[in-house]
Amino acid sequence: MANFKHCISSSWKWASSYIRFSKAAIFISGLIFSKSFIENAFKAFLIFYIIDSLENLSIGVAIVYTVAADGIQQFLVILIHHLAIDRHGDFRVIILTIPCLIFGLLILWLSSLLRSQQTRNQMLYIALPVILVGLAGKEVSLEGFLRQHFVEETIVVDETKSERQQEEDYNDIVDGRASLWSTGAGFLGQFICWTFTSSLRWQQRIMVSFIEVAAAYALFICGKRFFLRIPPTRRTAVSRLKEAGGLVKLIPLWLLFIPYCLVEVAGFSIFILQSDRLDTEINPRISLHSFNQVPVSSLYVFEQFISFLVSMSTKYLIRKLWSSEEAMQRGARYWRMGVGMAVGFGSLSSAWLVERRRSDLIKKNPNNDEVIRMTILWLAPQFGLLGIANGLVSKGLTDFFYDRVPESKRYFVVLFNQSLTVIGSFLSGLAVLLGPDWLGDTIDKRQLDKYLLMLAILNVAVLPLYIFLSLRFDWNIPDAVDGRDIEIEEVDGSDVEILIEEVDGRDVEIL
Repeated sequence: MANFKHCISSSWKWASSYIRFSKAAIFISGLIFSKSFIENAFKAFLIFYIIDSLENLSIGVAIVYTVAADGIQQFLVILIHHLAIDRHGDFRVIILTIPCLIFGLLILWLSSLLRSQQTRNQMLYIALPVILVGLAGKEVSLEGFLRQHFVEETIVVDETKSERQQEEDYNDIVDGRASLWSTGAGFLGQFICWTFTSSLRWQQRIMVSFIEVAAAYALFICGKRFFLRIPPTRRTAVSRLKEAGGLVKLIPLWLLFIPYCLVEVAGFSIFILQSDRLDTEINPRISLHSFNQVPVSSLYVFEQFISFLVSMSTKYLIRKLWSSEEAMQRGARYWRMGVGMAVGFGSLSSAWLVERRRSDLIKKNPNNDEVIRMTILWLAPQFGLLGIANGLVSKGLTDFFYDRVPESKRYFVVLFNQSLTVIGSFLSGLAVLLGPDWLGDTIDKRQLDKYLLMLAILNVAVLPLYIFLSLRFDWNIPDAVDGRDIEIEEVDGSDVEILIEEVDGRDVEIL
């Protein structure tokens, strides 16, 4: 009878907590929906908006503006992450940054109603940085804030596994519950945006985005009584930098991912530009215009969907195939990154072949307003391969970092991973500025295919170096206990902590 009462009590507590968490998730999911919506409606195609808004702007300068905006956003992600974790908390960061996004979209919408081109340009330069602050705040805090509401002590894991594997299983359960909401809301936002805004003009897109984000923010405010608010750590930036000193060892390995980051940058700049003048019609016999078009936004949604499937299936397979062999899981994640870099080379190679054919056809049809006899579906392979590479590398960098560092230093995953994107974005812009012949104003002067080929060669050239350094050196960062380092090694199938203490100038291992 006592066991039955305990079971009923436990079930009631679980049901009550789940209902409360679900209420919080509903209000947070509105902002996640709006994040995906605005990514598809505006941010992913920022380069087209810049070209359409700023008259007499060369293609090269438009690419520089686009990649610089992405680099600034990722740099803001690093700063806002520190504010969210150490100074103000996720809730306050969301409350403060989302109005920046709303205000920026409002400025862009109002500027589109003006006749003066000079005034519109000036308002764009004001609105864009404000929008980037809002987007960075969303990227930092939303999914982490949602995840906090699914952390509970009643989650049961297999106690026969090692402590680290139990922690991974626990995190998988929490992440799975949170991702059910975040992924559902994210794909719903992408689908609705792709369905209803692909044919809209920029003025209408920005207006709809402004209304949607403002409504989602109002919904979030209404649900604040259901939210859990974890207090910040109150750590200073100086103390964090001192703590990060031991991670310098990882920098050479992480720098090898910069060529792949150039692939990601090409995905939202050059790949989007390649859709210009391509035929988006599916079949001339289909009379309904909305059902007879393949907008470039559909390829972006396709890429994001492939990335999600590859990321989740790869993570599941690694855990399933080597559930009791932690060392094998780490090895598999090493190869996961290498395969992703190779697939990134394939994506660039496909884009190079498409650009050569596209350039030849445009030279034969010099009229800038005429659609060439080449369907936009030619771009599908490079977007699909980019999605696979993104699912393997970009989505796998977090696990790859966690394998190298102790739990006490996992805070720095955002610093390491986002810094790669910042460096990749600014290197892309620098390459365009130093090589203007690659992106000339006319197709006769443009050598975009050579630029893509250079990126492809760079990615495949760095792959052997990555494999050699990964296998040759130990990249694990030890933890510290009372001033001594601690490493975790697998001995006879179990994790053993080994203290490393300096004696007479030598490192001595103490079990």
